[in-house]
Amino acid sequence: MSKTPRINGRKCRPYVQDRKAFQNSNGQLYAVRHTPLLYVVYSYGEHWPLFVWDGFDWYQNEEKYSPTTTRHRTYAHPYAETQLRSCSWLRTFISNHKGHYRALNDVQSTLGLAA
Repeated sequence: MSKTPRINGRKCRPYVQDRKAFQNSNGQLYAVRHTPLLYVVYSYGEHWPLFVWDGFDWYQNEEKYSPTTTRHRTYAHPYAETQLRSCSWLRTFISNHKGHYRALNDVQSTLGLAA
């Protein structure tokens, strides 16, 4: 498994646009690919998702928290059309997506279809 690259937060946009994992130098802004289709950019932890890609659409946290998270949002914006959602909606969406993916893997494993 490769190590997540540490980058200057101001230079994270290409990582976001390519949906690659990264973290800024202090680890406060980072992105993770939770499943093959679910990519999330976080500010200060999983309690504050900034952007979510579900394989089809970008979703953006519409809430403001601090000047730093606003700066993170500016640095990480994918420069694509985003759908504004509440932080709570995004957290639920992420949790549901991860749960459905785990359930699908369990079914595939049970049927002997897992790779």
